[in-house]
Amino acid sequence: MEEKKGEHVFHCRSPIFMCPQCARAESCRDLLYLLEVFRLEDARRREEEDDFPFLARRKPGREPDPRNRFNDLTSGEWLRFTRTVFPSRLPKNLAHNLRRRHPDYKSPYLMGQLIAFFTMPGDLVLDPFAGTGAALAAAAILGRESIGFEINQEWIQLYNTLCTAEGIEKHKIVHGDCRHLIRHIPDDSVDFVILDPPHPGKEREWFTAAGDDGRRAVEAFADLAGQILPPCRRVLKPGKHLAMFTRNLFMDGGYIQTAPMLAQRAETAGFVLRGEKIWENPAEKLRPYGYPHTYVPNIVHYNVLLFQKRTEDKKKTRSGPPSGKPAR
Repeated sequence: MEEKKGEHVFHCRSPIFMCPQCARAESCRDLLYLLEVFRLEDARRREEEDDFPFLARRKPGREPDPRNRFNDLTSGEWLRFTRTVFPSRLPKNLAHNLRRRHPDYKSPYLMGQLIAFFTMPGDLVLDPFAGTGAALAAAAILGRESIGFEINQEWIQLYNTLCTAEGIEKHKIVHGDCRHLIRHIPDDSVDFVILDPPHPGKEREWFTAAGDDGRRAVEAFADLAGQILPPCRRVLKPGKHLAMFTRNLFMDGGYIQTAPMLAQRAETAGFVLRGEKIWENPAEKLRPYGYPHTYVPNIVHYNVLLFQKRTEDKKKTRSGPPSGKPAR
């Protein structure tokens, strides 16, 4: 074997399955180097698994507070999540090259942070717009159950490929329109919902009416989101949460904020807005809009709106005077 610029050059042309029968196997530098590569690769995979949101090995004395019935995070992990901005740099693994085929793909590391905070192990997560199954993969890694709906068969196949390639347990993903499929989910059975609807500016993905201007399409997108919010509230357990991804638009010379539209529809559906988190997508390409004459923003961030299912006051208002007291 030779070394060329610090790299090994292999000369043995025998297939690797013949190595155990080779008389020179014990002293073969090629084989020893190859085994070292596999060992380092296994160590890298273990390190990446430990780096998955809130799965790192905890030091003694840093276990979750026994009073915490909300999730299984420590106080430090809890505080870190409450920052209103997600880390923008996420590991590019877990079949990243496959997932990036989706026009608005999300990382399981991003979805995993939401799932880890708003659920406990064994809880059920629902993703009505599953896409490539990032939320389902994250739920499986974190020890949660999940179910997803996806209208595009291509992304379902990609999710199955991802799970096989990464050795991730496959959760149920159903092909079809989420507005119809969610009818089969029982009331008060889901612990957390993630809504990541299609990009509001790409109306061809969801809006079929021709001839409408861009702003009318945005309103139709908000109406579409409004159709799925009431059934999401129905299937959520009392007091549980829903996270909804959206992004603003620059259209017809003006800046359009989609978050207020969706927040209003969520409130109408029976949710309370608890806050939001911002995620910057570093993969978003920058384009010279307006250059060199006027300012036009490159919108590279998502608003993740966090809602809680509003529970009705169980106390009934008395329509008459207290018993035993005559009306005046």
